[in-house]
Amino acid sequence: MSPRAALLVGGLFLLAACSSGATTPASSGTPGVAGISSNRPASLDGVDPCTLIDQSGRGALGITTDAHNGVNVAASSSCGWLLGDDYYLSISLFTQVGLGDLALPAGATVTSVHGRAGKKIIKTDGPGCSLYLAATAHSSVQIDVDQGKDAETACYDALKVAFVVDGRLPATP
Repeated sequence: MSPRAALLVGGLFLLAACSSGATTPASSGTPGVAGISSNRPASLDGVDPCTLIDQSGRGALGITTDAHNGVNVAASSSCGWLLGDDYYLSISLFTQVGLGDLALPAGATVTSVHGRAGKKIIKTDGPGCSLYLAATAHSSVQIDVDQGKDAETACYDALKVAFVVDGRLPATP
């Protein structure tokens, strides 16, 4: 059989296989990233920050307390949890203020979570850490871990929370 005929026969077999009605299981979520839903909200409007960490995420983060309304007067809404070792976690949503619109101190460092732009602020007076993530072009999320033993550990915990929360935020802007 000539090479041209072999390609034609191979193409016909491929066409037959594709149109045979065989199905492959549909996948939900982002390929290659476990736990991220493809059903992301379009904006933060109406998102309850207490729902950004589900039961699985709570287990992974070591959260054993129930969520409660957090206190962040500048935010649209806020939620908090008590972590082990006297750490306090809060997640605040800014539905009308984007990452680039926030007035952050000069010491803020650039970071990212799954390609989502962010900024980190180490708080030495607490000690603690604030991590800000872009949600959309005009909205953002603040993750605070406070009252810890050291700021580096607080920032590590804030980053772990950010990786859990990212899958429930709008698609990366």
